[in-house]
Amino acid sequence: MPPAIVPRRADALYWLFTWIAVVLHLGHLFDAPQTPGLALYQGVLLGSYALLFIAPLWLFGRLLAPLSRTIGLVVSVLLAGLLQLLIYADGLLWSLYGFHLNGFVWNIVTTPGGIAALGSSESSQVGFAFIAAACFVGQALLRILAAFASRWRPSLPTPRWLWVLPLFLLATLGERVGYGISHFYGYSPLLETAQRMPLYQPLTMRRLLEQRLGLERPQRLEVENVALKGQLDYPQVPLRIEPPGKPLNVVWLVAESWRADSLTPRVMPQTSAFAERAQHFTRHFSGGNGTRIGMFSQFYGLPANLWFPVLDARVGSPLIDVLQRQDYQMRLFTSARFSYPEFDKTLFVKVPPEQMQAYDQGPGWQRDRKNVEDLLGFIDQRDAQRPFMTFMFFESPHANYEFPPESVIEPDYLPDLNYANMNLERDIGGIHKRYLNAVHHLDGQIARVIDHLERRGLMDDTLLVITGDHGEEFMDNGRWGHNSSFVDAQLRVPLVLWVPGREARREDMRTSHVDLLPTLMPLLGVRNPVHDYSIGQSLFSPTAQRLLVAGDWDRLAFLGEEHKVVLPFTSGSMLPMQASSASDRPVGDLSKVLQGFMPRIRSELQGIRRFLAH
Repeated sequence: MPPAIVPRRADALYWLFTWIAVVLHLGHLFDAPQTPGLALYQGVLLGSYALLFIAPLWLFGRLLAPLSRTIGLVVSVLLAGLLQLLIYADGLLWSLYGFHLNGFVWNIVTTPGGIAALGSSESSQVGFAFIAAACFVGQALLRILAAFASRWRPSLPTPRWLWVLPLFLLATLGERVGYGISHFYGYSPLLETAQRMPLYQPLTMRRLLEQRLGLERPQRLEVENVALKGQLDYPQVPLRIEPPGKPLNVVWLVAESWRADSLTPRVMPQTSAFAERAQHFTRHFSGGNGTRIGMFSQFYGLPANLWFPVLDARVGSPLIDVLQRQDYQMRLFTSARFSYPEFDKTLFVKVPPEQMQAYDQGPGWQRDRKNVEDLLGFIDQRDAQRPFMTFMFFESPHANYEFPPESVIEPDYLPDLNYANMNLERDIGGIHKRYLNAVHHLDGQIARVIDHLERRGLMDDTLLVITGDHGEEFMDNGRWGHNSSFVDAQLRVPLVLWVPGREARREDMRTSHVDLLPTLMPLLGVRNPVHDYSIGQSLFSPTAQRLLVAGDWDRLAFLGEEHKVVLPFTSGSMLPMQASSASDRPVGDLSKVLQGFMPRIRSELQGIRRFLAH
């Protein structure tokens, strides 16, 4: 074989080997296909997308080769190694949380405090470093193998790239048509298979199939469009305030990832005892499955699809406006950061920076203790002639679920939360025990605040809110953590209210974070009707058979007493609709669920759209 042919042959074999490696790597994201048709679709999907991913890398290497063959080789190995690393990271996200690298992940990476909010142990960082090195070393070995094969196995056929483009176009066309028809008829197995591919771009064919070919789409797939258009109009009218003769202080305590069933006498004895003499809401739902919307729903009384309009307009929480207009002393504390999510641009945009303390050094439990100490100091040093508001965001129950030795009530916990080598089926029990130990520590910190208010004689003058931003799942329905689905484990949180003058009460009717402002604002002097600033209702008079709303980055979930329906409000979500029972089990007759649900959803959306001027 002429010497000039060998390098070209080695290059061709290297990209062939890389394509095979990418196909195998992507294959780990998929379950075994149930039918031959799905197996064929999955194979075409893997092959075409693997080629799509490596094509730009191949092209870039080809452009560099005339300048320097060595540089071209190094760059091709580095870029392919980076691709393998991204596929690994995407697969980890999918296996843990059920979503791919997307706008939400990009927001985490680019927003100050986002990466820190994920939680990561030193062992995880070391493990990920080894995995990253393995990706690049693996690609280097493929390059060496290609060079060896091109020299010592001349009988090995050289890939003929002339055939690649038409085969790729044919495979892509078939895959596109298969998806479009499945989307038209609602064939979920194929749609769910496509959803597992990173960066998948769905193609719908409704207009072609209906208008050109005269086919009829099943009525059960006709769902409401929840996209919002228009300029933010919030609150709908200026707030009218009649300051009460005896203004109430406000103490607002929120714990990260605090799920409802952890508020028990064993795990949280002090908070449970306090709940028995306060207003305890036992079936309370966050407005979101993550911190961003969970907090947004508390401080605005609005659903997830209004987060972006509020962020763009830099509109602060009306609660903060009401307190500032009445000259409240204010001090906010967080054991995370106010910049992620962007609460310094939304909830607290009007709060001066010197009134906001973000302490994020050391383990979460140490941060919480430090912030609680400073919060109590603020209460003691305030001007006693003026009302005050203080807010605290606890980090203890957030992964890695950190706690001091004296907080251990579950000794058989997983000693190290290493994401790099985690096996959820094996480790989830030990992970959950870590969480319970962390929540037990949280109990002591909440009790410090309550005890301090009582010792200072402030309970008769103070509104006290104790709740979580969202829940936390431990494979209850196949996932760990939050931000992935709208199951109860990720949505239900404790809510304990202390309202001076009201008797102790246990409320078992369903309530929501969007009900907090409608409950508290009238107590702070707001005379507007609730619908001027919230979609919620007063917690003191909840109604039955109510449709609650929860959301995340690009979806809204409508929660009824019997069913849940999830709809996308951006184009980023691939499945047009999902439904389950209220207990998070699959539903049999989807059309029957939608038939009863859609009128209620339309009514709810009409109430949401009033906050946008057209």
